[in-house]
Amino acid sequence: MGSMKNRRWYGCRAGMVLVIGFLLAGCSHDKREEALEYDPDKEPVKIGICLQEKGGPDEYSRQLLNGICIAHEIKGVIDNTKITLVMKQTCDTADLDAFSAVMLHEGLQGFIYSAGGPEKDIAAFDVKADQGSVAVMIAPGNMNSESDVQVFRIGSTMSNQARVAALFGVRSLRAGSVAIVLDQKVGGCILLASLFSSELIDAGGRIVNIAYVGDGPDELESSVAAMMCHNPDVIYIPYSEETSLRAIIKLKEMGSCSDVMISNVTSEQKFLRKGGEALDKTYLITDFHPDAVQSKRAKELMKRYAQKSRESKALETGGALSSEAYFLLCDLLMLRRDSDALEDVASLISDMETVSGMTGVDASGRITKSMHISQVHKGILRGPRLIYKESINPL
Repeated sequence: MGSMKNRRWYGCRAGMVLVIGFLLAGCSHDKREEALEYDPDKEPVKIGICLQEKGGPDEYSRQLLNGICIAHEIKGVIDNTKITLVMKQTCDTADLDAFSAVMLHEGLQGFIYSAGGPEKDIAAFDVKADQGSVAVMIAPGNMNSESDVQVFRIGSTMSNQARVAALFGVRSLRAGSVAIVLDQKVGGCILLASLFSSELIDAGGRIVNIAYVGDGPDELESSVAAMMCHNPDVIYIPYSEETSLRAIIKLKEMGSCSDVMISNVTSEQKFLRKGGEALDKTYLITDFHPDAVQSKRAKELMKRYAQKSRESKALETGGALSSEAYFLLCDLLMLRRDSDALEDVASLISDMETVSGMTGVDASGRITKSMHISQVHKGILRGPRLIYKESINPL
């Protein structure tokens, strides 16, 4: 019995090592790249990474890791000191005091972790929830102290998404009447629909119908047909993996002429692959679009992605947010070396060469940023692609 337990334990451990090895393989630098100069006698700056993937690395976790690794290639040294990435299997960030002690014990000067949960795990009343955000945690200036760590979150909240969707619908699409396609079995979708309704009314629009599509194909078809009877100017869809694409296809089959807006998509390329031509002319609201930000840092990041296209695929929201988190952490560490206080973070962010459109930081440590609207064009040779339309600051 004991030997059986040991075999299981070693098997699980080997599985975890394989997963972590797979993820870290993406962080190996190209041997052809010029080595960054640093002082080999200096103790490296250690940055921890935890993606908290469940059951192995999913597509979004790979995006996050790719973004960090490629950003690390671009900026692998600060103050003539090498930066070392340390992958962690798990990280309980609920107790910041305990986590500060862990960082002190392991000599980690900063930490990057995925802070958003799966759409089904989001409570329908948590207005500050977000699905795909990334958090940056920086250790105290005095590494011998267990004083409070500081945490900054990058990525739009559900409230931000809802407000941007409402403003875009009313101001840009001139929508007077709006319908919502809602998967009522997904907490994140319920939350977004509720927040969007309030924001839309405040912006001068009105909700004419809600099509509930979470109880199977028959309900989806009848709900979409009933919604079309109201002839809404715009249809808003809080994205659900299970139902949203089927609803869009059904709208096309029924001849709908309404503009369609979608938010809460975490993998744009997967979304385009699965939706295909049915997505033509629909609008997507995301935290990143390559044409929205033109900083030198963003251009360098996109150039690196293009060079590694086979391994890293296209730069999407996940990679943009995680690379932004890495660059921010590096800049914060440099700021901390100049001063133990980080009171000037807002000024630092306003001067940063942002990748995703950061604008500042609020009192809670949430990074404020613009969201970006693009429209799907089906294309002839390259398939569907996202054409940038505009950016909206939800504040």
